Amino acid sequence: MLDFDVKIHKKGDGSFQTKYLDPKTGKRKRKIFSTLKEAKLYKSEVEGKVQSKGTSAFSDLRISQGIKLYLEKFPNSPIRDRKNHFTSFVESLGTYRVSELTTNDLKSWFDSRQKEGNLSEKTLNGMKSQFYGFFEFLVSEDLIRQNPLLKIKFKRFDVPRRARIVMSVDEVKEILDHAKKFDTKTLYPYLYTLAHTGPRKSEILSLRKEDVDFKTGLLHIRKTKNGHERFIRMSENLMEVLKMKMESHNFQYVFPNGSGEPIGPHELSNSIGKFQAYFPADKDWGCHSFRHSFAYNFLKAGGEMYQLQAILGHRGIQVTVDLYGQLQAQDIENPSPYNF
Repeated sequence: MLDFDVKIHKKGDGSFQTKYLDPKTGKRKRKIFSTLKEAKLYKSEVEGKVQSKGTSAFSDLRISQGIKLYLEKFPNSPIRDRKNHFTSFVESLGTYRVSELTTNDLKSWFDSRQKEGNLSEKTLNGMKSQFYGFFEFLVSEDLIRQNPLLKIKFKRFDVPRRARIVMSVDEVKEILDHAKKFDTKTLYPYLYTLAHTGPRKSEILSLRKEDVDFKTGLLHIRKTKNGHERFIRMSENLMEVLKMKMESHNFQYVFPNGSGEPIGPHELSNSIGKFQAYFPADKDWGCHSFRHSFAYNFLKAGGEMYQLQAILGHRGIQVTVDLYGQLQAQDIENPSPYNF
């Protein structure tokens, strides 16, 4: 236990002075109070902080400064993987002293993010993992005594916020046939790429022409959710569709807007909304439905779960099993082991 004591003595003018040695700097700290009650209250607060946090109670380091030190030591940390959460974390908590940030402060931040984005507990658990290493670093550097995330618990599995729409091969083909009639230039090649490779919406929007290698037949997915780049094999039909799309303009992105920048999510959503109004379907599908449908039809065609993990870019096999293991089980024609 740290040998620490805040002393109080009465001054000639009737005021009371507290003093102690800062364990980190060795400098004497003094403070004047008008009453003995105020001085005793201050003494209790300071000694309580030291008892619970040790010498880290005297650190003036801010959270934003701590993150900078952390990234200098661990540049490949996943703390920036979900950029919107990282930005919110720094903007909301960056000015806090690392010694003063509490579990309640973090819980309030998680609650606000959940309300703003209608996030599931599973997503919150992923956010917790994103920042866990940073607080462990603060502990290892003796800047805090305990990781404040340890007392925050979220469910690993939770009811999805959005219904998981899965389409059959025939349903996907029908949508693509309609898209070809509706918008051959942009929407059709975009949805065709989604359907045949199973990526996330943003991964296709950020594709550059240099990421499409027709010689090897590989599509290079660079800007991913977890920061891990991957390659996906293209079919002959997909290569033909992408060749036509890329030859139709001189911009660096495969799917550019009129200014040459990637098509924005809002612009894409508007286009899909208009398309669905012209060609309504029985299922309320979205871009992510093509990812789920790719997974389902890949497994149904005999694909392996480990292969699917690599194609979809999941960090671990358990994520793939959790998401699509049940879909695979549902496709068993007769799951009963009995023949009576």
